[in-house]
Amino acid sequence: MPTISRLVVNRVALVLLAAVIATIIWILFLQVFHISPLIGKSPSDVWSYLFTGKKADANRIEISGYLLATIRDFAVGYLVGLAVAFVAAVFFSLSVTLENVFMPTATILRSIPVIVITPLITLLFGVGIGGVTAIVTLVVFLPALANVLFGLRQAQAQHGDLVYAYGGSNFDLLWKVALPGSLPAVMASARISIPAAVTGAMIGEWLATGEGLGGFISRSAGSFGYDAMWASAVLITGFTMLAYTVVSILDALVQRRFGAL
Repeated sequence: MPTISRLVVNRVALVLLAAVIATIIWILFLQVFHISPLIGKSPSDVWSYLFTGKKADANRIEISGYLLATIRDFAVGYLVGLAVAFVAAVFFSLSVTLENVFMPTATILRSIPVIVITPLITLLFGVGIGGVTAIVTLVVFLPALANVLFGLRQAQAQHGDLVYAYGGSNFDLLWKVALPGSLPAVMASARISIPAAVTGAMIGEWLATGEGLGGFISRSAGSFGYDAMWASAVLITGFTMLAYTVVSILDALVQRRFGAL
């Protein structure tokens, strides 16, 4: 098995490679489709906006504040969504009746487009971080619930008879076998939920709070601030890739430790 340092180097190298490929596609897209320079900004335009232009210092300060707000909105909703999904999966694994009662409702809610349900969530939870948290939680909850519940059920099915044969209880099966055995599924859920959670946070900012990069992009579009829009897109993409890489490394470590359970 690769060492931790080699694992980190490999994942970072993959991210850098993905960034290079994305930049090449970006440049080719602008050239092949003859996008107007007024609207379609190149990597050099974004670099100038953030680092070498006359207002680069002010631009960095401004956009960094919005980025931090988006990271906050993402992190709170992401963690709440994963936590709620984990707790729900534990209860559903203990009671099929609970699953049959609540899972259809969760599926229906998730099937409604986020943009459609955002106004209702805003009315219920307000236009602050509570509303954005609810939106991100809704986006993260169902996929994470399905993955974690599958991991719990799989561990219970594989080792349940053995635990009962040695006099173990349902609690022993859950605490000593199912929960540790479900950790790979939990980490997989954490990894695949990151892009959706970031998107949910920005949609919430765009439609509800007007804060963060979501609100900043909306205002920039209205004032023809296309440099700011492209810079915001680059920054949030970079953050998403970074967060995904960190969680994927943790996921790989968990798989090495608990994947054989």
